[in-house]
Amino acid sequence: MKDILIIGAGPVGLYAWSCAGMLGLSGYIIEGNDSPGGQPWELYPEKALYDMPGFPEIKTKTFIENLMAQVNNNSNQITYFGKTNILTVDEKNNGFTVTLTTSEILNVKTILITTGNGVFTPIRLEHLDPNHEYNNLWYAVKNLEPCTNKKVIILGGGDSAVDWANHFVEDNITKDVTIVHRRELYRAKESNVQKLQKNKITELKPYHIKNVDTSANQIIGLTLEHEDTKAILELTGDYFIVQYGAKVAPTMLQQFTLETAPFRKIIIQPSGQTSHPHIFAAGNTAYYEGKYYNMVTGFGEAINALFNITKIIHGNKYHPGYLSDIKK
Repeated sequence: MKDILIIGAGPVGLYAWSCAGMLGLSGYIIEGNDSPGGQPWELYPEKALYDMPGFPEIKTKTFIENLMAQVNNNSNQITYFGKTNILTVDEKNNGFTVTLTTSEILNVKTILITTGNGVFTPIRLEHLDPNHEYNNLWYAVKNLEPCTNKKVIILGGGDSAVDWANHFVEDNITKDVTIVHRRELYRAKESNVQKLQKNKITELKPYHIKNVDTSANQIIGLTLEHEDTKAILELTGDYFIVQYGAKVAPTMLQQFTLETAPFRKIIIQPSGQTSHPHIFAAGNTAYYEGKYYNMVTGFGEAINALFNITKIIHGNKYHPGYLSDIKK
């Protein structure tokens, strides 16, 4: 029986994976999406992060790649299973027998849940064939170079949409940026909304998409309709970026009976322990009163949970040492 199963390989799961290896824990990590990295990797790898300790600014893609490099250095005893989910969980012999949707059967002593917001897929434009790919229609921005000095249309009104609109202009990628939102008010931070005018970004609101014009593998243009006046507007562009958010399916949690807070957040103790003594949680899936949600908070919760997991494995008097000492 292995020591631990980590559920979720987003940023917090990747950090937990690396730290578990450094602490000498054996086990597994599983991920429901196609690849490790979670929502940041899939939806905004080119965006900059400004709240990582020691980095005034670091690109999301680079930060995730750094986490993966840490994993590669420390993960000899942790096996990764990607694009899989939990089918059943049975308690057995002071541990768990976990059956995956890939038919793998895992026997572990403890579980650490780092699923973030769950398995997700971007919300797509409803006017298009979902099985057809368009070269200039993006749901995640993974390469900015094609947009250089091009006309970019951004669809959405949340933080991601507004952030990208400002980013294209402020980083001198292109000055020709239009944001289309179906409501008069954005759902983004007010300070970033105010930047839209400063950056001279064209704002079309409140408009919804009435029709999408296509040719082969390209989006040619959009037909927009004003929500109030019903006026029609034709809009063309070179690249169309959809930032409507994602559909989340937190299916991995359905197999557990744990005490939860609103929005299916798992309530944890200061130790990281859930209502089950051998199941822990960290990151966006975990809740306690007064919590502030960001990656750094999740990283601290992960190593704290792992420290307490080592006590389950080796006894309460055990101290694994500090990671900086372990790596010497």
